[in-house]
Amino acid sequence: MFPAKGCTKFYEFLKVAYDGGMSEPFATRFKESSAKGDIEGMIKVLMDIPCVKNTNVAESYRGKDDVKAAEIYCKIRGTIVENGEQESRISVLAETLFMASVTSRLFLEVLFDCAQSCYDSGAFVSCLRYCECMLALPASFYDRTAESMNDFFERRKACVYLESECSKMLKRSSSREKGTSGTKRASNPKTPAVDGKPNSLLQSCSDAVALEFDEKRGRHLVATRNIKAGTVLIVESPFACTTNKDALDTNCLHCHASLKPTGSVKIPCRSCRAVFFCSERCRKEAWQAYHRYECLFLDAFYEDRPADTQKQVSHLLLAYRMTIAGSLSPKRRTVAVDNDHDDKTDDDEIPLLNDEHVRRLAAAAEENRNRLGRSEIYQFQDYRTVLALETHCAALDPNVNLVRGIEAIFLTKCFTLVLGKMDVVCLEEAFLWLAIGMMHHLQAITCNAYEIVENVYNKEIHVWEPREIGGAIYPSVSLVNHSCYPNVVRHSYPAGTVMVRTLRFIGKGSEILDCYGPHFLSESRLQRREHLGKKYRFLCECEACVGNWQFPLPQTIAYKCKTCSEPVGSFSLNGNVEKDGRRASTNVPQRCRCNEKKLDRKKLYAQFRKSIDKRLNAISRMYEGQYAQALPQLIEHINFIEKFFVAPNSETIKTQQCIIQCYNRFGCTSQ
Repeated sequence: MFPAKGCTKFYEFLKVAYDGGMSEPFATRFKESSAKGDIEGMIKVLMDIPCVKNTNVAESYRGKDDVKAAEIYCKIRGTIVENGEQESRISVLAETLFMASVTSRLFLEVLFDCAQSCYDSGAFVSCLRYCECMLALPASFYDRTAESMNDFFERRKACVYLESECSKMLKRSSSREKGTSGTKRASNPKTPAVDGKPNSLLQSCSDAVALEFDEKRGRHLVATRNIKAGTVLIVESPFACTTNKDALDTNCLHCHASLKPTGSVKIPCRSCRAVFFCSERCRKEAWQAYHRYECLFLDAFYEDRPADTQKQVSHLLLAYRMTIAGSLSPKRRTVAVDNDHDDKTDDDEIPLLNDEHVRRLAAAAEENRNRLGRSEIYQFQDYRTVLALETHCAALDPNVNLVRGIEAIFLTKCFTLVLGKMDVVCLEEAFLWLAIGMMHHLQAITCNAYEIVENVYNKEIHVWEPREIGGAIYPSVSLVNHSCYPNVVRHSYPAGTVMVRTLRFIGKGSEILDCYGPHFLSESRLQRREHLGKKYRFLCECEACVGNWQFPLPQTIAYKCKTCSEPVGSFSLNGNVEKDGRRASTNVPQRCRCNEKKLDRKKLYAQFRKSIDKRLNAISRMYEGQYAQALPQLIEHINFIEKFFVAPNSETIKTQQCIIQCYNRFGCTSQ
């Protein structure tokens, strides 16, 4: 276990290093490298500054507190639990477990108490999670006295019994539920696969899309065939992800599952008091993959900052984890929880630092960018896809690059300090390439990171509202360009997996377009373009910006010519109805310039009213919680609107918002 020590605060390091970088001769040298987009040159300049070179970082984390844990536990030890008080008792036990050292007998006692309390209250799944945690503890954690060993093995034996009993009870419960008509919401929704065949070159994508490149749009995805609304185009796990500070107490650090629902458990980290996990499996996977490299410094990543800069803090941790995933071998592994009750543990396994691999990939980043996804398979776990992400390094203000460079060196100092404690030697050349990679990631995150969300139901307005709980890098999703009127939408699923679904029909050869934030429904064209230009370095020329679409939309809807898609007459959505059953027409020609025959507007209007009824019926089903039944009706309605009427129109927007609500419900949710 790691001892708690003082630390050099990140803000302290940033201030000293920034002052050094602004002094001569370093300032001039740094600006020259910045103008060229030379990350290696910028890092070398900063490493030459004496205060940067000579300042060491120290550990910064909250260690366990057995004294406080004992105080909390004493308040409930041996108390008789009245009806309705069991949940409160379990909550106090979880708090004690969070505080206690994993090597203490107190931890064993409280952990078993958690399992027994869950069993007594009928929370059998939670009981199994605590038993799983107990059975994963190695005997080597505890002293070898006869009394201690007897206590350890007695607890294990008791958990084996509880595990067996819980399995029996859950099996009986499952048998009773078979054949019932009610539908029970799964706490962890199953992530669907892409529709159609998997793409042969883009690992996370459907074969309905392909990667193309041109000078104006850069790398982008296009449809290889006509794609219907509701189609799943991309299902991708994150290359790396992180958790926001305000979600540390409410969500699993590893899979981001909500810890709020009744019956969920909070498995603590064995070393720090900063994070929780929903299961022993998540704890072990997180520890092996990244948490053991950050546990010593977690408070430095989440140190108190103003609310408007908290996202930047999570970006630091995301860049750190990206470097861990890319520079250590093996990069990925599936971990099975140890259930054979022996003393083996791989928590102390020595990692392999592959800095030569990082150096080679960084040197070939441009070549990889042109090849991956076009002649070579584009895989989300491939570090080359991350190093190929756009950074706009040369276009950034030198002061911004200066801050990013200082952040990169601070993070690299943290990383190498942890590696040193694991007997991994990090030479100066390795430090340089780790810092280069770290700075690249920090720059790329600004325009390539995506949010991880869970959806919370608002009972007053019957809406699933997204709550951001973390951030992630998705190499394939990053290939999708922006539109202020997107044709796809993203949704989060367990373990940070993201799914990209179509909102409406996309024709063959059309570009797949996501929304990076500003939407024409909420912001003016000027506001959207200013935001996108500042953050992503492009002038948006999507159809909403070119046509200067403005919200609220007119309460009219125009018929679409079947040949050229131009307007062919229109009617009011809320105006008076004429004697022949049509709504009052606006002064638009009924025949298109392409000489297409006149539309049977009376017939089409009648079909429109019937289709509207489908949307209204779908909304009623949504209010009743029948989202799976509502979605097909919504998709059928939007297909009709898209086929016969010109965009933008309020009917399309209303239907898309309903479709998004269904998607929200199918993804990660919370109470």
